[in-house]
Amino acid sequence: MGLLPTVVGVDGSSASLDAVRWAVLDAELHNSDLTVVSSVPLPGGFTGIQIPPEPATAQWRGETRRILDEALTAAGRVMTGARTIGVDACLSDRPAVSTLLALSATSRMIVIGTSGLGGTDRRTLGSISFALSTHAHCPVTIVRAWPDDDRVQAADAVVVGVDGTMASDAAVALAFEEAAVRRAPLTAVHAWSDADLSIGIPVHGLEWPLNKPPTEDALTRILDEYSHQYPSVSVRRVVVRDRPVHALLDHAQGAQLLVVGSHGRGGFSGMMLGSASRSVLGRANCPVVIVPSSGRSVARENSHVASAPSSR
Repeated sequence: MGLLPTVVGVDGSSASLDAVRWAVLDAELHNSDLTVVSSVPLPGGFTGIQIPPEPATAQWRGETRRILDEALTAAGRVMTGARTIGVDACLSDRPAVSTLLALSATSRMIVIGTSGLGGTDRRTLGSISFALSTHAHCPVTIVRAWPDDDRVQAADAVVVGVDGTMASDAAVALAFEEAAVRRAPLTAVHAWSDADLSIGIPVHGLEWPLNKPPTEDALTRILDEYSHQYPSVSVRRVVVRDRPVHALLDHAQGAQLLVVGSHGRGGFSGMMLGSASRSVLGRANCPVVIVPSSGRSVARENSHVASAPSSR
C-alpha cells in the first residue's frame, strides 16, 4: 500500500458522500489506503470548561458513527476492485478543522466536499475549506457533484495553473503525477499578467505580440523537467495575456481535475489562499486540488501529530 493514506472528511451531507466516492477512486489510482473521518459536532456554546452532559455526548457520538457507516457503505459501493485498498474509519472528538489539519501532516491527500463541514457554495468558500486550503501540509481536494455512476474518461484532461512561483512548481509536479496515473493529457495554463490589461492606457513595451514568444519559452522551460520524468504524459501549453482565473475555468470545462497552488504571485507563503485559487474553488465544475508550497510539504515529513484523533 501507499506510505501515506488518503483522508476524506464526512459530516452526513450529500456533498461529503460525493467526496467519499471521488476519494475511493483516487486512492485506488495511487494504491493508497483510505481513512474516512468524522468529528462529533459539539455545539458552539461549549468550551473546554463547559463539558456537555454525557447523554448529549453519547447521542452526538452515535450520530457520528452512523455518518461513518453511511460513508463506508458509499465507499464500498464504488470500489472497482482493480486494486485492493484498506479502508478505515476514524471518529474524532476534536473540531473538524483541527482534526483534518493534524492528519494532513501524515496524509497523501485530504478530500472534502464543496459544502458541508462548515459549508460553502459556488460563490464563497466555507470556513473549513478555506482553513484546509490555506494551512494543510498536504494537497487538499475540494469535490463537487460526484455521482455514484460517474467515471471519468481518460481523454478528459488534468489542468494545472502555472505562474512560476514555488507553490506553482509544487502544483505542476503533482499535476504531472495525476495525469500519469490517470493516463490523461495535461493542460498547463499560464497567464502573463494577473491584471486585466484591457483596462487602462496602453503602455509601451507591454504589447502582447512582443511578450508572448518569451512567455511561451518560459513556460516550456518550467514544464520540460517534468516532461522528462513523465514521458507518457501529453502536454498542451496554453499562454494567455491576462485574467488567469478566466483562463483556468475555461480550460477546466470538461476536465477531470484542476490543480492550483495554495498562493500565487504576490501571496504570502503558508499564510493565505491566493485570490486565483480561491476564485476557482468557488466556481470550477470539476474537483480542484490545492497544493501547498514545498515548504509546507517538506515540513509534514518531519511532523508528528501531537494528539491524534480517536479511532473508531
